[in-house]
Amino acid sequence: MRENRSNFIFFLKMVAKSLLLSKGAAGIIFISITLGTAITAAFINIYLDIDSKMNRELKAYGANFIIASKDTYINEELYKKALLKIESEKLLGASPYLFGIARLELGNSVIAGVNFKEFKKVKPFLEVNEGSYINIDFDEFGALAGVDLAKKMELKTGSTIDMMGVEGKIKLKIRGIISTGGKEDGILFMPLNTAQNALKKEGLINFADVVVLGDFEELKTLGETISQNSTITAKPVTAVSRTEGIILEKIKLLMALVALSVLLITSMCVNTTLSSIIFSRRKEIALLRALGASKKSIVRLFGIETFFMSFTASIAGAGVGFLLSQIFGQVIFNSSIDFRFLSIPLAVLISLLFAAAACFLPIKKSLEINVANILRGE
Repeated sequence: MRENRSNFIFFLKMVAKSLLLSKGAAGIIFISITLGTAITAAFINIYLDIDSKMNRELKAYGANFIIASKDTYINEELYKKALLKIESEKLLGASPYLFGIARLELGNSVIAGVNFKEFKKVKPFLEVNEGSYINIDFDEFGALAGVDLAKKMELKTGSTIDMMGVEGKIKLKIRGIISTGGKEDGILFMPLNTAQNALKKEGLINFADVVVLGDFEELKTLGETISQNSTITAKPVTAVSRTEGIILEKIKLLMALVALSVLLITSMCVNTTLSSIIFSRRKEIALLRALGASKKSIVRLFGIETFFMSFTASIAGAGVGFLLSQIFGQVIFNSSIDFRFLSIPLAVLISLLFAAAACFLPIKKSLEINVANILRGE
């Protein structure tokens, strides 16, 4: 047992001495594997957290869910009860609409009653060309005019116009001229209660645009739950929800390909560097073989050296990878990335597998050295 222990200590000293003698090349391998593992760990962290982050990011592009009437109008109270079936942390915005036709000074116009505070959440690309947006809902007589309507009706920011309601004239003040590049450009927007009074539709809406966190299947199930009410139908906006899922999967694939590319480059660097180390140590290998060392011992020597460098570099890289994922999170999502413990063992394991693959050929070549020729100096 004492002899085995002495042999083991001698073997460890050889490994340590070999690493010290080739510290320059070993340092290159260490740095390469550290960087490869760091990128891999960062992408794994982001990959495991990207569903929630991208879900929230993509929801910034507008409504992905609609609540409508099975008839013409929805009672506002039923609409509010329907919203209660959506988890509060998943509900990012909801804007009801009431549409109608009203007479303005220069002719008839489509009008729409909205909650301005929520309207901007479901129409994030809405631009204010002139004036200012209405951020409060108690400005009962403030209005926003679509750019096409403003041009047609000669509406100006700050001007007052008369709108004929069902029960008489209502004076509105144009707070701003807006544009979305869509149908909204030809509509006059006003607070919901003002439109309800003008159209004599108190407590009624036509439909609501909603922004909800969740994938297409989750939204579909939510829609079925809300639609159990006999007067309301709810469903995801198919084009938006499905596109979000497709984009998310493509981003995940892109991240996986980038990580794979980095690992392949790292493997090539390890392979080349280890080959140069073995070439420079041909005499040492030949001498060990001449003294009776078996091929298995040579493989064990280089294998342990490489494993030690790879393992320590992988652990260091996994730690750096988490910090790197935080930088990516702030740059891409403007928020931190949640720590996923699974990213550490996964990144270390993947890096070790690629390092092992990179070491296979150089170590195999070390066994093909002609001992006699090397010792003769040929």
